[in-house]
Amino acid sequence: MARVLCLHGLGGMGATMWPVVAALSADHHEVLAPTLPGHGGDPTELIDSGWDDWLAAARAWPADVVVGQSMGAALALALAAEGACQAVVAINPLHADADAIEGIVWRLSRGHDWLEVGPSALGEVAYERLPLTAVLDMHRGVATIDLGAVSVPVLVVTGQLDDVVDPASSDLVADAVGGPVTRLRLASSGHVATLDADRAELVIAVTQFVARHMRTLQR
Repeated sequence: MARVLCLHGLGGMGATMWPVVAALSADHHEVLAPTLPGHGGDPTELIDSGWDDWLAAARAWPADVVVGQSMGAALALALAAEGACQAVVAINPLHADADAIEGIVWRLSRGHDWLEVGPSALGEVAYERLPLTAVLDMHRGVATIDLGAVSVPVLVVTGQLDDVVDPASSDLVADAVGGPVTRLRLASSGHVATLDADRAELVIAVTQFVARHMRTLQR
C-alpha cells in the first residue's frame, strides 16, 4: 500500500480533501491531509505564512503519492520536481503566470491588502478573504517549479467550470511536465473539485491511479 499526502488549496483546510482521504483509506493506504501553516484559524495568520512554509510542511511527511488541489497541486508538483514522491494527482493546478504576479504587485502598491473571495457555495470550510501578500507568495512559488523535472506519472484533473484557475492552466501543466500524463476533465465541477458535483468520478479516478501506480512499482 502507499503513503498518500493530500494537500488543500490556499485558504482551505485538510477537510477539503476528505472525500479523497476516505476512499484511499478504505483501500488501506496510509493517508494524511494536513491543514497547512496559516490555515484553519483566522485569515490574518496567512500574513506571516508563505510558500516556503507550505512546502516545508508538505516535505515533513514523506509520501509515495501526493494529491493536491489548486495550490496543493502546485506543492505536489514541486515535491515531484525535487524527486520527493513517485506520482502526483494535480487537481486544477496553477501554472506560472507573470501577469498575475504583476497585477497583485500593482494592487499592493495602490494600498489594497486583501482579496475578498466570499463564502464557499459548496460548504467548504475556508477563509472568505485572503491577504494579497499570501496570494503573491503563492504565485511566486509556483513560478519556481521546474515542471520539466517532474518525471513521475501525473494525473491532471480539470474542473471545466473552474472560475478561479483558468482550466487552460491544466493544459499548460500537462504539456510542461516531463513524465507520463493522464487527463481527467470534470464537466460539472469548478475549482474545489473534491467537493463538487463530479467528486464521485474524481475519487474513483484517484483511487484507480494510485492502485495502478503501486502495482507498477511492485513488479
